[in-house]
Amino acid sequence: EFAAFCDAHPDREVVVYANTSAAVKARADWMVTSSCALPIVAHLKSLGRKILWAPDRHLGRYIQEQTGADMLCWSGACIVHDEFKGTELSLLRQKHPQAQVLVHPESPAAVVAQADVVGSTSQLLQAVIHGDAPEYIVATDNGLMHRMRQLAGDKVLIEAPTAGQSATCKSCAHCPWMAMNGLENLVHCLQTQGPEIQVPDPIRHGAVQCIERMLDFVRQHPQTLTRKVEGFVPHQGAA
Repeated sequence: EFAAFCDAHPDREVVVYANTSAAVKARADWMVTSSCALPIVAHLKSLGRKILWAPDRHLGRYIQEQTGADMLCWSGACIVHDEFKGTELSLLRQKHPQAQVLVHPESPAAVVAQADVVGSTSQLLQAVIHGDAPEYIVATDNGLMHRMRQLAGDKVLIEAPTAGQSATCKSCAHCPWMAMNGLENLVHCLQTQGPEIQVPDPIRHGAVQCIERMLDFVRQHPQTLTRKVEGFVPHQGAA
């Protein structure tokens, strides 16, 4: 289905997010992470390229608005970030007026519009460590909260809401796929050197090409990844 979507728009450069399968990467021209997506798309725009973006429509919309690039977005979404609620976030901000709102750009537009900081996981972490606000409302997978509390124990961290007032779980930002990565499985992999994943050569070759293209860009343009306060991106108004 994705290949057919790409074939229907042969005039567009295919850019995909890192959280995609090897087969999707093999069909793409570029792979990006949330840290380098903006500079790479801006670079392609400067070359006059039109872009086909996948898989996350929220991240694609945010990048399109920030860069002004001609982007056609695949209609996918992260099951975690897509659940954050703009109305509930607004109510929570009223209860915590001094709190800064930290948001991953995979969140819906109504959530991103309220953010003080929009950035990748590492950028949000740095925003908490180096920021001077007493409280932070965090809209990303709640697995990051533990790490934030380890590195910034003096800050008050509040999970952004994913449900309304009547819900049993007000903030259920939990990725079941990332949660499958446990210490026991990691130890088993180190001890057994397995299980080995076999990727067919045609897919491997195509996927490696789009990854290497991203890495080459980062090596050649390291300044594009330099952001104020160790990499976090202050939000400049409604997205």
